[in-house]
Formats: sequence, C-alpha cells, structure tokens
Amino acid sequence: MNYNLTLLGLLVCSMGFSQVNYTNPDEGAIVSFQTLEINPSNIKTEGSPYFDEKFKWGQILINGDVKTSGNLRYNAVNSEIELQKGEKGYSAVLKKNYISAKISDKLYKLYPYVEEAYETTRIGYFVPLNEGEVKLLYKPEKKLRRGRTGATNYDRTVPPRFIDISSYFIQIGNEPATKINLKKKYFYDFLGKDDIREFVKANDLSLNKEEDAIKVMEYYNSK
Repeated sequence: MNYNLTLLGLLVCSMGFSQVNYTNPDEGAIVSFQTLEINPSNIKTEGSPYFDEKFKWGQILINGDVKTSGNLRYNAVNSEIELQKGEKGYSAVLKKNYISAKISDKLYKLYPYVEEAYETTRIGYFVPLNEGEVKLLYKPEKKLRRGRTGATNYDRTVPPRFIDISSYFIQIGNEPATKINLKKKYFYDFLGKDDIREFVKANDLSLNKEEDAIKVMEYYNSK
C-alpha cells in the first residue's frame, strides 16, 4: 500500500516543546528525517503513552489545506503526531503553527497555552471543540507516574504507569489558552455570567458535560 509519505520536509523527530517553530513554510529547507522503531512499551509500565496505539488513516494539513495522507496516531505523553513509515517505524511531524493533523474525525492543532505550574507560555496540541473568537480546547495528555520498589518482602512494588491528565482550556482570540474545569464558575468568569446564564437555564444545560459546554461556546460566539 502506498501511504503517500512525501511530507515536503514536514517530518522530524521533535521531542518536547522546544522544537516548535513559527516561521513560514516558504522560509528555508526543513528536510530532516528520523525513523523510530515502533515499540510503545519499551519499558515495563502499565498503560500506554497513546489513547489508541493503532495508527489510523489521516491527513497532514498546511494552513488548513490537505497536503499528504498516511497512517497517523497521537502520542499523548510527548505531544506529537506520529506518521507510520513502513511496517517497523514512524516519524514525528514537525511542530510548526501552520501544520496540523486530522486523525479520523479529530483535528490536532498547535495552540499556545499557560502552563500554570511554571507560570510560562508553552505550545502543545489541542483538539478544538468549536469555531469562533472564543474556543473551548481539549488537551489530550498523559504522563508517566514513577513506580516504587518495595523495600522489603512485605512492601508492594508498584510499576511505573501512564495516567490520563487530559484537560480543557479556553482561548480568547489569539491569546494563550487558559486551563479551566467544566463548571459554571469558569464559564461565567470567562464569558460573563449575565451573557450566558439565561441561555444555560433556558436550555437546562449542565456545564460539566462537554457537549453542553460546546453549546454555550457556540451561543456566545453567535451573539
């Protein structure tokens, strides 16, 4: 099967957020490839760095236009889009703000966001849940929790494991997105209580549900 893997120089093994680049696609050659062996369980851990380890058919987009297709998956620990190469390897898609990926029906796009723990602005992949000036963003994310070796025969050894730490953010305009919880308080603070309270009440919405939160965002942007 031909996966049409010519990425016009889009692929590079990009480990971590420092690889993000905001230059235009016409500026300079970025032909840098590294193929990695497929082995999502290279250490003894519980769980997986992926929500779905299987590659699925998807598209790589430049400025919203499809440029190439192939088998893709999302690495939720490294915040990377991976493209399958042959039977034994993959490459990571270069992190640039004009490059996004669609896997099945989900769009993965880079957005700036506030990292609360370090009070800094970082870049990561999000799934936008609505269109408009104000967006609700879903950040699919996992981290590796350290294990513990029992000090004696009576102590339980706990292997390291991948845990789900996915979260939601709100982005206003082009500002860095801010983390929220799916609760009325956060939406009232960001959108204005008077602006959406009646809509929430009239439609019997529960803002701890993603689908109801999306309805509120769509209503707010339509005003």
